[in-house]
Parts: sequence; structure tokens; C-alpha cells
Amino acid sequence: MTIDNAVQLEGRINAHRRLLVELVSVVAAIPEARAALVSMARDSETVSDHEEDPGIEPDAAFAAQQIADDEIRAILKAAMARLETRI
Repeated sequence: MTIDNAVQLEGRINAHRRLLVELVSVVAAIPEARAALVSMARDSETVSDHEEDPGIEPDAAFAAQQIADDEIRAILKAAMARLETRI
């Protein structure tokens, strides 16, 4: 049985994400760390409209950065939710 490379990659990424969510939830139990993580969830590394002109059609770098920001927030949200279930 051969597993497609995309499926294998997706499985590995999902495993890394699950592990990262668990680790972040453990770290978030430390009050100082939790404050830093909440702050990180509020921040955005995506360039705002007024900071840089992406042109008529933003290039892939802008889209990739937005996807990364969204994923960071999703991981932090999942980690905080997991922490809340333990408190």
C-alpha cells in the first residue's frame, strides 16, 4: 500500500499541530507565559494597507503571511481552550 506524499505530509503536519497545541497549553499555565501568548494572539505580522502598498493584486507573500497569522491564532486559541478544560 502506497500512501500519497500529500497525505503523508498532511498527517505529519496534523501531528505537529496537535503536539504544538498541547505544549502551548502547558506553557500557558504559567501566568507570565499566558500573558505573552494572549498578546501574541492579538498581534498581527501581516502588513496593513497603510504600511506597504501590495499593488493591485497582492503577491503570494502577503497571502502566505495572512495564512501563517491565521494558523498561529488558531493554534493559540486551541491551546487556551485546552488549558481551560484543565483548570
